Amino acid sequence: MDTHAVLSKLGSGGTGIPAGFWLHFPEEAFFGKKAIEAHLTFLGRTGVDFLKVMNEYRVTVPAYITAASDWRYVKPFSAQTGFVQQQIDVIKALADRLGGKVPLVATIHGVFASAFHACRVAEDRFSRGNPVSESLFTDPRTTLGGLRAIAEGLADFSLACLDAGAAGIYYAALGGEDYRFSAEQFEEWIKPLDLLVLNAIKDKTDISILHICKDQVRLPLYADYPASIINWAIHESNPDLEEGAKIFKGKIILGGLDDRSGILVDGSCGDIQKAVQDIRGRMKDVPFILGADCTLPTEISPERIRWAVEAAHSK
Repeated sequence: MDTHAVLSKLGSGGTGIPAGFWLHFPEEAFFGKKAIEAHLTFLGRTGVDFLKVMNEYRVTVPAYITAASDWRYVKPFSAQTGFVQQQIDVIKALADRLGGKVPLVATIHGVFASAFHACRVAEDRFSRGNPVSESLFTDPRTTLGGLRAIAEGLADFSLACLDAGAAGIYYAALGGEDYRFSAEQFEEWIKPLDLLVLNAIKDKTDISILHICKDQVRLPLYADYPASIINWAIHESNPDLEEGAKIFKGKIILGGLDDRSGILVDGSCGDIQKAVQDIRGRMKDVPFILGADCTLPTEISPERIRWAVEAAHSK
């Protein structure tokens, strides 16, 4: 991978370093025309170097997953599936409006999260009583058949996003937390499915962002994933930027700021500028994009994000 070429595509116009931030828009702007306008407004107010296209759609399957045996009924969805087409329409519209001036990065929720969404249960069951985890422990063979079908659908979804005008893919991976599965179970159950999606796009784009979700993540489990840019939550009992850069040697690191509290959310303009300069100093020898641990609060002022972006762009 040519990190300089990737950074140039996501660059800040020749000075400083690139910066990328994102947030969930209010519910009324989740879909359709309002989503398109919300993305463009966010871009205009913050000056981010690439626009992550938020994906508020959830993978749905015809079957109701109430037991491990139900995963046998899950089949791959296609690029013609309703929720896929609706998201593709948003990407096409944004690509048309921007005319290639700002790279679009399409959000793909990873296999584990998408399988959880397909179960149609309350969000609070993600951490406790997760039906995907329970099914894998009960009947891994049948469950993995259903999860593979979802992975195949996500691979097609990712390719459709690129065809629609996205310059890259943001893949949100889950399952590597040390309290969810053993390392061996992750390697056997989760990793091959993540790789199915990422391998489908690796020759189609050099902008592939691997976001590793949650806390207490075993980052080395992801070291050989085929992604050009790596992002994880350094403020959630995970390795810091420097340690992560050693694990993902040769990859571009994205992050640096906390997403839910701290300087970006609560600090002054001067505080934010100083924090960004400190981060840049620490990461000066590493291919780096300024960002946050994860999604910023919906209510954060765009001005705060712009302060961080301007500090990233400064000489």
